[in-house]
Amino acid sequence: MKKPKVFLTGGDGIGWALDEDMKLTRQAMRDIVDFVDLPDCEVVHLLWWEGLTMIPLDQLIGKRVVCHVPGEPFRYLSLPRHRLAFPIVGKWVTRTSQAAAQLRSIGIVSHTVPYLIDVDIFRPLPPDDKDLLILREQWGIPKDAYLIGNFHRDTEGADLRTPKLVKGPDLLLEIFLELRHRGLNIHVVLAGPRRHWLLGRMEEEKIPFTYIGRRHDEDDIAVNFLPRPQLNTLYNIIDLYIVPSRSEGGPHAILEAAAAGCKIISTPVGMAKDVLHPASIFSSMGQAVDIIGKDMQKDFLGFTRDLNSQRVAQDHCPKAATSMFSVLYDTIDAILIFPGKEEPIGNVSRARTMNHLKPINETKSPSRKITVGLWHKFFQPPYGGGNQFMMALRKAFLKRGIDVRENELHEDIDAYVLNSIHFDVDRFLDFGRDHRLNVIHRIDGPIHLIRGYDRDKDELCYRLNDQFASATVLQSAWTYQRIVELGYSPVAPVIIHNAIDSDIFHPHGRISFDPDRKIRLISTSWSNNPRKGGPTYKWIEDHLDWDRFEYTFVGNASEKFDRIRHIPPVSSEELAHLLRAHDIYITASRNDPCSNALIEAMACGLPALYFNDGGHPELVGYGGLPFNSEEEILSCLENLVEQYESFQRLISVSSLDDVAEKYLVLIREIIQ
Repeated sequence: MKKPKVFLTGGDGIGWALDEDMKLTRQAMRDIVDFVDLPDCEVVHLLWWEGLTMIPLDQLIGKRVVCHVPGEPFRYLSLPRHRLAFPIVGKWVTRTSQAAAQLRSIGIVSHTVPYLIDVDIFRPLPPDDKDLLILREQWGIPKDAYLIGNFHRDTEGADLRTPKLVKGPDLLLEIFLELRHRGLNIHVVLAGPRRHWLLGRMEEEKIPFTYIGRRHDEDDIAVNFLPRPQLNTLYNIIDLYIVPSRSEGGPHAILEAAAAGCKIISTPVGMAKDVLHPASIFSSMGQAVDIIGKDMQKDFLGFTRDLNSQRVAQDHCPKAATSMFSVLYDTIDAILIFPGKEEPIGNVSRARTMNHLKPINETKSPSRKITVGLWHKFFQPPYGGGNQFMMALRKAFLKRGIDVRENELHEDIDAYVLNSIHFDVDRFLDFGRDHRLNVIHRIDGPIHLIRGYDRDKDELCYRLNDQFASATVLQSAWTYQRIVELGYSPVAPVIIHNAIDSDIFHPHGRISFDPDRKIRLISTSWSNNPRKGGPTYKWIEDHLDWDRFEYTFVGNASEKFDRIRHIPPVSSEELAHLLRAHDIYITASRNDPCSNALIEAMACGLPALYFNDGGHPELVGYGGLPFNSEEEILSCLENLVEQYESFQRLISVSSLDDVAEKYLVLIREIIQ
């Protein structure tokens, strides 16, 4: 049988994960394909989507394109440029069940081949191995402490002072602080480049640690990059490895630690649930600390070593992957060939879209001031969250020198941002019949899931999207999933969370938390729809310990409260002042795609107790706790109070500047 001719590309060129993945993928595929150069290939097989930016579009014509998903798909879909890869790629290769499920939830069927590892390098070493003894003596690593390791980077090369939050260094630090607070004898072993933020914070907090490397003020990737055999020695010297990441494709550290026989705990990211025993997964700082405490006391994780390493040996070596790649290439003829002709994707042609995979600053920018038309029925607050966001976006655009027109129609307007259906639809339709318009369509909802009615408004929204959109902004991954479930296909979608006006909603001047006084709870809502949580707030009122707590509700509610202080809707400034005067925010809204009220509260420094639904988990992260039923509320509330400062420090909200820039990236793309 003739082997397919394949051009394999997409390493990172610095010896990190992608280069290792390239080596192992080549090893797994070498008996089932012929590797050739780009001009001679039938299939372009990429290790990640950025590789498409390095290949001229005309060189892909007539070829099938296969691309790996090395990270979490929903995170990539929050990057405006990434959506442009979808029309080129004929088949996505996911590396984890999480990634496959995320793509499947938005209607994309992928082929899964797990991440690979070289088990000849990562393996258990005997306790008297000379490299272990040399390492311990050279760096003065103590023998009487429980050694916790982490070898991830925690900053970007371009900014070595700001934590890379997707890697979770702030969560890792909180774990260390709580372990110290409990008086546990730990010593931290750190290694690898770009550890600047965590090293500085460890010194400030006086947490005992050893850094295997040389400290540098500048980017140290060339100095502190560790060869894999040395990494294996490090895994063998520590008692536990922690993966604290918020979002990952891998990380490869899970495979490396497991193959080396090192105990490991991880957040439920990437491949964690595919590889690790459930006892090794944690979802909060407190849960991680509890696991570590039990392991220090009675080897709680000891039984997981063999189970984790057996799974790696079975599923994650090149030999195991060969059969999985064989299945892919046995059906390669079913993958569409990239035609290289202009096929419409909404209002953006396929060929034109792919040319824009290159970063926007590499193309010619408009020489004149950009003019943007915002289409939304603006109301003076207090009003709903969509109105709040559109007002904030308008302010951010004006701050950046954009010429903003509200609900105007003119040929000089470069691009329009339509807010769902909350604008004069008939007037816009009349103008659109005779003009080609560059449109970004911001979609929330689905509307009928939020309200419990108005399905016809959803139908109108998606007709408008199909007719006008050059790009679609979805407020959360949850929104994207629900839209696809309903049978709709948004045009060129990108996930961009809402953001708030930080001149109004900020933590400065907020009250200090004091567990010796009554804890102050607060909820807010503009709508009085019961789905905004009114019945749950009433349940809390009936079950709350009023000797320990006080509770305020601001806005409109479906219930009448007896003990909860109910304040009618107030201005944004007054609301922000009220939020800063409280301790914990509670939201029980259901099917809420991207709650502005929740973002406002977190921006004012309030950890959140939230119903585990809608976009809430995406927004809160480790800055609060979820509940799935009313019976869980009081115990979750106790956990928030007990570890309040940690939850508060782990709050992370998207800045308005970052969100506005993502909109502007889309605008620049569609007008160029």
